[in-house]
Amino acid sequence: MTSITLKPELSQLNTLNQFISNELGKENLQVNLIVEEIFVNIINYSKTDIITVNVEFDDNTVTLEFIDNGIEFNPLLTEDPETSDNIDEVKIGGLGIFLTKQMSDDMSYEYKNSENHLKIVKNVKE
Repeated sequence: MTSITLKPELSQLNTLNQFISNELGKENLQVNLIVEEIFVNIINYSKTDIITVNVEFDDNTVTLEFIDNGIEFNPLLTEDPETSDNIDEVKIGGLGIFLTKQMSDDMSYEYKNSENHLKIVKNVKE
């Protein structure tokens, strides 16, 4: 497992994506989308001082663990938004977590030592 610790700033997203791509040995669009949604949500809502991301790549599966010391928030408890075939009827907000849940193969959350720990498992097999 490797880790990176970043400031909660949008400018750090590229650094994080590059770090994860290096670990995978390639870019993966779904992994990039998951990382962006979670990282940006942490920045915008958690009031954290620092974000640590642990990355483990094993047997075509990547495990990402986002750790922050911000406001306690379990994204797994959020209700899925109502979807519509008509884009004009779709409500704004809540889609990022919904999409992350849909793209992930497994997600778990734990609040311990005054920190949010969100673990996401994604199969990246070609």
